[in-house]
Amino acid sequence: MALFLLVMLPKLHYYNPGHETDILQGSAHYTPSGNVQKMRQELALLPAWYADEGDYIFVEENTSPRFFSQYPEEVRPKVTILSREDIKKKAASLPRMEAAPWGITPQSIPLFEDLRDTYGLNIEVPAWKEEFTRLTSRQTAALCFQQIKERLPNISFPPPPLFFKELEEIEAWLNTHEGAFVIKTPFSSSGRGLLWLDNNCLKEKDKKWISGALKKQGSVGIEYALPKDQDMALEYYSDGEGNLRYEGISVFGTSKVGAYKGNNINEQAEYEEINHREIGTETYRQIQEAVTHVIQENYARHYKGYLGVDMLMYRTGKDSHALHPCLEINMRYTMGLAAIRLVEKYIHPDASGTFNIHYEVTPYRMNEWHKLMKQAYPCKLKEGKLRSGYYSLTPVTGKTHYTAYLVIM
Repeated sequence: MALFLLVMLPKLHYYNPGHETDILQGSAHYTPSGNVQKMRQELALLPAWYADEGDYIFVEENTSPRFFSQYPEEVRPKVTILSREDIKKKAASLPRMEAAPWGITPQSIPLFEDLRDTYGLNIEVPAWKEEFTRLTSRQTAALCFQQIKERLPNISFPPPPLFFKELEEIEAWLNTHEGAFVIKTPFSSSGRGLLWLDNNCLKEKDKKWISGALKKQGSVGIEYALPKDQDMALEYYSDGEGNLRYEGISVFGTSKVGAYKGNNINEQAEYEEINHREIGTETYRQIQEAVTHVIQENYARHYKGYLGVDMLMYRTGKDSHALHPCLEINMRYTMGLAAIRLVEKYIHPDASGTFNIHYEVTPYRMNEWHKLMKQAYPCKLKEGKLRSGYYSLTPVTGKTHYTAYLVIM
């Protein structure tokens, strides 16, 4: 892994979850679902917490700058919020900056181009490459997994996923294999696009799900479901010129069906210790080196930005574990990277906790939940860092359905 220095422009961040679906649609005019649009609007300030000092956060709608003033200055993001109205007024005085969407998509690039062309904003906008579609697909993650296996012939790994284009092919394959399985669409993430099978028998609702997925995406992958113990990811930055920088480990939770449940907040040394203890120091070192090499070979010359490699620690016996090194590759900012930045910048070393996204169907319930959490977990600082308490990272108003938050213990 090469070491490299970066000349960093301030970034204009934009939170656009649903990145994988945007790429699948491949259109600048694609309209996300109502829930995704609401998430983009209500969590628009989330990048402020992982942004660098002096960066900018773009919001489609005006947001009160007073939100951050509720926190002591020591733990307040030192960023500037910009709406379209702000950019229109201040474009001439703003510095040269770099576009930094949560994920680069055919839809996000025209948004930044419009800000540049309409208001004279001095901003570097990434170009869309058709290669990004291939690199975002789970099929590329499967290829990377196979390459990792080939580099580590002495370590036992599960079989890589197989991809099929016809329902009949999937049924024929299942008839000759036993176990629990998971079927995945090539373009999805965060627990979406998954079908879990307890055995090799497809029910009618399973066949309907698979047929719909094949119609929308052209193929699906199938792999063995593993007895999960812990989800984790290795986080990287790629400079687009062949160099890769390791950012750290993130540890997160998922539900039984793979839906994202939140990230752990802890020091990197804690995660390293767990991996060394459960996987073995030398085995983990070899896996980390192989993952880094393969990601660098496949991504670092094509893509500039952050990416995360999802891994899985699973049980192989009563007291033994193994590591799946590459379940999927998220070619974007990730919640794991956000968690790493929160720990680095705001969390006291003695503290631990969780970082999560909360959703309520009705704004009334969200407001009540928010008030209860503030009462149950009052904020406390130690040595200028968050030591304990509940911290809402995005505004909660009378109209809010989504919020990002920390609970620190």
